[in-house]
Amino acid sequence: DILRWVYENTQQSTWDGLHHWASQSLSYQRKVSAFQRINWNDDQQVFTDGWMKDLANECSEPEVIELTKMYGASKAMQTLVEIHHNRYEQTSHDIWKEMKDAVLERLEDYAGAKQRLSQLLDEEQQRELEQELEEERQLERPPPVKPCQPILHEEIKQLYDMQSIMMNLTQYPRVFRRLPYAFIGTTFANDCQAEHWQENFWISTEFQRVIETKGESLESFLRPPRWIIIYRNQQLILLSALEANWLIARLNSLYHKGETENPSTTTLRLLLPRIKRVQSIFVNTPTLIIPPLIRHSIDIVPFFISLQWLVQLFIFNGTLYFETVDEQTAYCQCLSLCPKPRTKEEEEAFKNGWIAVDGFVSNSEHRYALMLHEVQFHNNLLAFVKQIIENRNNSHAPMTSHVGSIILNSLKLI
Repeated sequence: DILRWVYENTQQSTWDGLHHWASQSLSYQRKVSAFQRINWNDDQQVFTDGWMKDLANECSEPEVIELTKMYGASKAMQTLVEIHHNRYEQTSHDIWKEMKDAVLERLEDYAGAKQRLSQLLDEEQQRELEQELEEERQLERPPPVKPCQPILHEEIKQLYDMQSIMMNLTQYPRVFRRLPYAFIGTTFANDCQAEHWQENFWISTEFQRVIETKGESLESFLRPPRWIIIYRNQQLILLSALEANWLIARLNSLYHKGETENPSTTTLRLLLPRIKRVQSIFVNTPTLIIPPLIRHSIDIVPFFISLQWLVQLFIFNGTLYFETVDEQTAYCQCLSLCPKPRTKEEEEAFKNGWIAVDGFVSNSEHRYALMLHEVQFHNNLLAFVKQIIENRNNSHAPMTSHVGSIILNSLKLI
């Protein structure tokens, strides 16, 4: 594959270079023709301002080419030999027959039968324009898809009721599913290691439902994870915007009426992927949680999402940057990674084959020896992480980002 790539690129660059080289031969001959007006043996020859201006105009190349001149003329597919033969025929200045024949002969030998778009313009307009290869493409756009009609289930409404008995979410599969269910209908479902995600991570079925059109891959329609409800400080559930909007009003109403526990054990939170170095993700900001985690007694500790939970959410939402070294460490522990820079013991383990080139540690005994005690995914998840980042952010993970450096270069940046 590498040899084929080198061969094809060399062939293409040679072909493009021939066209440029032949174009420059015409430019060179035009300048030579302009200087032939000078009698080099006549030291009495007078060079007037007008004469020098004409000489400069004949030798100079236009710095700006108008769009009407560039795209206004009709074009046809021709070989390089045909293009430059026509250019020579249209040229008004003197042509060296020997140079013309040499150029056309070289094009015959190396340009082949490959064609490109040509426009038959005068010489100033035609200079190097065909270097900009134009292609006409017929693209068949996919048909429009039909969005799902949103549903607000009664079980979602019960989430804010803190006086009732806590629901067992496994009893309502029509409304609540484990987090990997979000990837149903996509290629991610096969690679996400569904059995290794946190058991108390859930999504509402409305979070997964986006379009009704059957037969469509859902990879382009994955809902971004933005709203999380922490249910009784035990279950984490990702919600759709409709469900979150309904719960915001109810939770705020209870809070302002003083009918909630202080601090509340059921809270709605906004989660953003950190795609910039300095950015808040909001999920643990007390004043932005609904209801706010403020005005509680000193001896009561409010519930904050732990690092072990957070890093799995980072993987799920395509986060690119960490705020602290602890986040970076927890992320690597979660994925069973031991990236550079490494300690002396870790370098020895790498030489012994315990650590793969991409930083993954597969053997459970080796993980224990390397103090990887918080491993969540026991198989290599890096391919999935790269794909989910590309899907969430519509771009590859930059190697200058914290996550990109780890998954692409096996290198920690903080």
